[in-house]
Amino acid sequence: MSTHTEVFPPVHESSTTPAAPRSRRTGRALVLGVLSAGVLLAACSSSSTPATTTTTAPGSATTSPNGGGAAYLAADLKAPAGTLAGSGSTFVQPFFTKAFYTYSSKNQGVQINYQGVGSGAGITAFEAGTVNFAASDVPMAAADLAKVPASSGPVVQIPDILGGVTLSYDLPGVTKRLKLDGPTIAGIFSGTIKTWNASQIAALNPGVTLPSNAIVPEVRADSSGTTYIFSDYLTSAAPGVWTLGASKTINWPASAVATPKNAGVAGSIKSTPYSIGYVELNYAVENQFTYAAVKNAAGVFVVPSTATVAADAAQKATVTPTSFSIVNQGGATSYPISGYSWAILLQKQTSESTGATLVKVLDWTTQTGGGQSLATALDYVPLPPAVQTYARTQLLTVTGPSGTALLTK
Repeated sequence: MSTHTEVFPPVHESSTTPAAPRSRRTGRALVLGVLSAGVLLAACSSSSTPATTTTTAPGSATTSPNGGGAAYLAADLKAPAGTLAGSGSTFVQPFFTKAFYTYSSKNQGVQINYQGVGSGAGITAFEAGTVNFAASDVPMAAADLAKVPASSGPVVQIPDILGGVTLSYDLPGVTKRLKLDGPTIAGIFSGTIKTWNASQIAALNPGVTLPSNAIVPEVRADSSGTTYIFSDYLTSAAPGVWTLGASKTINWPASAVATPKNAGVAGSIKSTPYSIGYVELNYAVENQFTYAAVKNAAGVFVVPSTATVAADAAQKATVTPTSFSIVNQGGATSYPISGYSWAILLQKQTSESTGATLVKVLDWTTQTGGGQSLATALDYVPLPPAVQTYARTQLLTVTGPSGTALLTK
């Protein structure tokens, strides 16, 4: 019998029930399953409390390397009027939807049209120059960067939010939350563990009566940063068992049901008994899914929550586009399938006005007192202070066509 302990979120969680729905979610539940791929975010509902701009002392999370964080936030809200187009990650889409709506409510001259089409499609659109910015849960690699025309100049990539990837499932007759570890998850999604009462699952869940039904793995059909985070975790946590690599696209076994976007996978789990799939925490909570406690590097079974995702990220104080993975970190309370989403833009903007709007919106979105203050209510984790500082430092390098810095107080 297992002697491992189990870590749960501090509020409204138990080992026998899924995350409890909260009153603030009334009117938002299940919306993500039908959210249009292209939404003019200034038209979204404003059911949640808007962010407030706070006064910030020098040296705090919202202070730039030059000081004056609150002044930067105030200047961000005075961005020139215009419309921005972005596309990519569905992992970050619920956060962007709320953050961009809130920004536009404060600066009604700015509208941001973000399409949640998947990280890979967003990067492709950015490479083609059809969007002002992209978002991906894995930064552009050298091969991706090589596809950006040399005339466009360098690319800037900044973290925009932090979140967890759940193992959500629909298992009729089983009310106790399941425990899973890396090798068992790898076996389920590579097709070698085929039934719910398989010995590997039963060994991790003594006392739970498991059905003999076939497991239906639910996976992403599109090029997905969420898939990257999930497969990166399996590469780390199940070496020798997981042989399909870490990538935005995986050659899934025939038993898997592939659906595009986080909302698509969530919808398929909801309509398919005996299924299990990986979706970002916001989608799992909104759909009131049951999700597994996952064994971390310390040998503890941890339930995904904003607290346990933050604990995982805290093990790696700094991230960059070339050192970004935070899966399977140490620490007893770390949820091991966690990751950052990244916003991607050109360092040299072709339009002074549009470029200024873009950097000010992204700066506001990635700072406490701006968009990051909305994160927790949406089941995301605000960027840690050092990561917020890194994001602003990178945005300070973005210039207009004349070489003038666009992010100024």
